[in-house]
Amino acid sequence: MSARNRWSVIAVLAVCAMTVAACGTTAQKTTVGSKTNGGSKTITIGVVAGSAANPAVQVMNDASKKRAKEMGVKLLVETSENVSDQIEKADALIAQGVNYLALHPWDGAAVVPLIKSARAQGVKVIILIDGVPGVVEDGSALTFISGNESAAAQKIGEWVAKEYSGQVQAAIITGTPGNLSAQTRTNGFKAGIKGASVKVVAEPTANWARDQALRVAGDVLTANPNIRVIFANNDEMAFGALTAVKESKLQHPVDIIGWNGTCVGLKAVLAGDFVLEAVLPFDVIGSSVIDVALDDANGKAVPKQIAPDVPVLTTADAKAILSGSKTASDALVKGLKQASSGTCSQ
Repeated sequence: MSARNRWSVIAVLAVCAMTVAACGTTAQKTTVGSKTNGGSKTITIGVVAGSAANPAVQVMNDASKKRAKEMGVKLLVETSENVSDQIEKADALIAQGVNYLALHPWDGAAVVPLIKSARAQGVKVIILIDGVPGVVEDGSALTFISGNESAAAQKIGEWVAKEYSGQVQAAIITGTPGNLSAQTRTNGFKAGIKGASVKVVAEPTANWARDQALRVAGDVLTANPNIRVIFANNDEMAFGALTAVKESKLQHPVDIIGWNGTCVGLKAVLAGDFVLEAVLPFDVIGSSVIDVALDDANGKAVPKQIAPDVPVLTTADAKAILSGSKTASDALVKGLKQASSGTCSQ
């Protein structure tokens, strides 16, 4: 299969692929595979992802490990708790002799020197989920793999603009300041509500973490008791906001919108705890790390960006897919079945 056809197939498979993101507490290191990949070159791939407590990171890393095992590739996987931790672990992987470094950045601007240093040492960098402006364009990084987050976020904003009548107050709980995905999701939402009677009255950060979101959402609801909808940049923060709403005991409903498509996020949208859920294809992203590295190592062309669609589900959509009355990818159907059975591992 040609490189062009391979990535076309991946994009089609990922349109409704089920997957998952957030922050946590415990870093992990994993080694799988061997030093042979079945191609003409021997390569070692290193990954430094976000927090081990992030369900999305777990899904992505598991997919990378599975694909590496299938292809006989040596894979070194690290998780990190902040940008300094990430840089330190990436430097360690480079020192160990990895040929490719997949990076899920905490802060795009902060990791630019790392990326340029890696390239100068002959290590090719693959950017995952959270973009780093300019590094793919100037050749410092090989490619950027994520979903089409801007379009999905705008779709969410447009849904909110149509769903609520009259003057509506909304809040956005954002990820880490400076993180490109947080900015993309936030700006896309704002583009979707532009010109509508929806006003964003608060925009605090909770750094992807559930506990921080609980605190900041509580503060926001106290200061703005008329808020009708909260859009969180990931599922973990959405759950923190959900708890804050329940604890606030407001006399009107406050709707929660999640992002990532974790098993628990899909369970929440099925239950109506989330009114919308954006589903990132983290499993596709994880497996694509291995495919990209192998293609490049064997002289095949690699796209500068791989950006499958990000499905946005209402509760009705999720239930319709589960019942079979609405079509979706096998992966999304499987994820919804797992979520509905209550067997989420994250």
